[in-house]
Amino acid sequence: MTIIIYEERPEQLYPLTNLVAQFSVRVGMMTFAEHTALFLRVREIGRVGRPMFGFKPVRPRAPVVYLSSRLLVTGKFALPGTDTVLQVGADKAGLVKTAPPFPVTMEQMGDALMTVKRSRQVSGIWVNHPWDLIAHNAEITGLQFSRRRRKTGGACRADVRGDRKNLFIDKSARVHKQVFLDVTEGPVYIDAGAEVLPFTSIIGPSHIGSDTVIDRAKIAKSSIGPQCRISGEVEACIFQGYSNKHHEGFIGHSFVGEWVNLGALTTNSDLKNNYGPVRMIIGGREVDTGMTKLGCFIGDHAKLGIGTLIPTGAVVGSFVNFAAGGMMDKYTADFTWVVAGRHEMYDLDKAVTTARHVMHRRNVKMSCEYEQMIRSLHGSIRCRN
Repeated sequence: MTIIIYEERPEQLYPLTNLVAQFSVRVGMMTFAEHTALFLRVREIGRVGRPMFGFKPVRPRAPVVYLSSRLLVTGKFALPGTDTVLQVGADKAGLVKTAPPFPVTMEQMGDALMTVKRSRQVSGIWVNHPWDLIAHNAEITGLQFSRRRRKTGGACRADVRGDRKNLFIDKSARVHKQVFLDVTEGPVYIDAGAEVLPFTSIIGPSHIGSDTVIDRAKIAKSSIGPQCRISGEVEACIFQGYSNKHHEGFIGHSFVGEWVNLGALTTNSDLKNNYGPVRMIIGGREVDTGMTKLGCFIGDHAKLGIGTLIPTGAVVGSFVNFAAGGMMDKYTADFTWVVAGRHEMYDLDKAVTTARHVMHRRNVKMSCEYEQMIRSLHGSIRCRN
């Protein structure tokens, strides 16, 4: 059986998908693609996405399951023996194709979805907006833990509250004394090479990614990706990976992209003073998210200086450099440099140079393809302006 996951309306997850494929966005303990592989019990998944990522065409010769990357599978489903559209509620989630021709491009998949008449309901959750990731992160973390759970191999000197069956520490991870792990409301999974330093508390469901360092932090119901540095307070958040919050300050009910740096005392609001639903600016207009607690969404390579305050429901684009301190605007576009209240376009070459330097600090070499994606993103902004 071949599984192919395809991008579908990735712009709806702006700014999280500026430089990251939709199915590589993190939720719970893994990316969308890894989640699909876990639930369908396959090792590899074919990917079809925007041309800028350069994915090689997948040309299957056997029955294929095509799945939208808007979908988080939540249960098993038996494969039908004939061509069948897969649905979650009234929306089409994908397609089982049992005989050629097998679609290769996104356009061909769209055509096949329109022509196949047979349908079957499957179990899953739609992620149509950035806030859906925050709304479902704790639930998805628990589901993934139940399917990945294994015997703890790492040393645990921490004080653990709750059933230790809800705790996993990789054998290469280090959890020091004077750490508190609370698994009464959900599991805690500490991945390979991670280190949790003294005077830290982690409340589940939470995931600490590989080679991440947690230092004197209070983390509750959050997913921290690989190679992060986290201190202060983090509640109900997702960190995609490779980002720094290594100072005091609060980030809550938010999504932080890759290669982000949050300066000392950076703090966001995740609750309005009137306790009303949070509104976000999406595609140039304000949208009611229907959520009472919702923080901010920060794109890749954003840099927020010391003392930054982020309003409820804020959107911070990729390569935003906010050096002004104080309260940000509710929406800051990609490649915006803000100093002393002045908004300027971030010089492209300077942005690339800084990004290359930041990535080198994590022993990651910027590829030519990644640099071209940055330049293309910058070019698309100039065209819009």
